Amino acid sequence: MSITVLYAGAEASTPDALANATGVPVVTGPRALAPYLEQARQQEEPLVVIPAGTDRDLTSVTQAAQALQWAQRSGTEVILGPSLVDATRAIAEMRRHLRAAKGKDAVLILAKMVDPFADAELLRRVRLARQFSEDLEVEVAFEGSWPTLEKARERLRLLGAHDVVEFRADLALGEDREDAGTAEPLFRASALATAVERAAHTAVHLARDHHDDGIAVGLLADHAAGFAHSHGDEDHSPSHPRSHGHSHSHHH
Repeated sequence: MSITVLYAGAEASTPDALANATGVPVVTGPRALAPYLEQARQQEEPLVVIPAGTDRDLTSVTQAAQALQWAQRSGTEVILGPSLVDATRAIAEMRRHLRAAKGKDAVLILAKMVDPFADAELLRRVRLARQFSEDLEVEVAFEGSWPTLEKARERLRLLGAHDVVEFRADLALGEDREDAGTAEPLFRASALATAVERAAHTAVHLARDHHDDGIAVGLLADHAAGFAHSHGDEDHSPSHPRSHGHSHSHHH
């Protein structure tokens, strides 16, 4: 037995709706983990924390790992699971939406801004998802960054697109949003509930059978993200050598 909690970052901007869809509590920061840590201690069961994202918001994964590392030092059994959705599954879902939009003028894909690197990763995924949907005009918009939803809609209008389908590329759900009904969620509620079960099962299996609680990997999740690791032609000082003492594992 274990206690499962979803840890919501920028990719899960509607935590209440996500909790309703999955039947699992959703927290939005380290402090909110406190009652579940106490429950785990009292019941002597592990607390499994699943990052509620599609593996783009790596900073949120590291933040969750840091909180669990602190709890671990106090003797609480904690496990950091994999992100609720990985890149492969996210691309497959986007492809499903694009196939369903066949016959429409265009598709607009909407997501909450995370950071420039995570947002660039979304553009990469969209390119892969639309590989066999070349007849569709596809635009991407971000809440809180450029290009905005309004700008993207205007661009499609100027291109002559009148029948436009909108869907999300993150884990936000419509029922908590002012624009409810405008953009379809990336996943059906039943699929999200199943994804939680699978992620929790994987996390417990790795901890029990392979002695891997996920925290060490989680602490390094955002290590390779950012300008510091975008090695170009710039000079490198001795304090930041090109050769690192560890390898970077990218699971897509």
